[in-house]
Amino acid sequence: TNGYTVPNPQAQTSVIKRALAESRIDARHVSYIEAHGTGTKLGDPIEIAALSRAFHSYTQDTEFCPIGSAKSNIGHCESAAGIAGLTKVLLQMQHQQLVPSLHSAQLNPHIDVSRSPFVVNQTLRSWDQPVIDGRTLPRIAGISSFGAGGSNAHMIIEEHQTPVAQPMEFGAVAIVLSARTPEQLQQ
Repeated sequence: TNGYTVPNPQAQTSVIKRALAESRIDARHVSYIEAHGTGTKLGDPIEIAALSRAFHSYTQDTEFCPIGSAKSNIGHCESAAGIAGLTKVLLQMQHQQLVPSLHSAQLNPHIDVSRSPFVVNQTLRSWDQPVIDGRTLPRIAGISSFGAGGSNAHMIIEEHQTPVAQPMEFGAVAIVLSARTPEQLQQ
């Protein structure tokens, strides 16, 4: 090994399940995963398996959730990898677009993506709000960051949606004015 510990699939599954449970988010509502995705023969299959196990505890649906990793665009930022993934997700939410994972035309043969909830995002595309059971949901993303020393993190991000202001109807409205002198009141 190159000094890194072997990824622990049970620990990864556990942290993903816990993040979903604590955020009270159904995995079927997640519409993007920013994977740790180091592009290694061993690490990526373990990560996809861990994500799949966590998601399959909510749904058996397959290929509904795009997945990508900032590392395909900028490399491994070591200790800044998690913040790079968070920044990517926030920018994608702001622009309502999913950027492609580069160098992913040929997928790792040790990953059976077709049986997973995921599809590797390979093109720039619109990030549409998911519609589930007739309800339009906000964009929700999961972000994984797994440290070489065995520390695992997964966070759930939901886009902010500004409530649509309802037009208000007013009848007569009292406007209160005050001033110290009659002249100031007139102004």
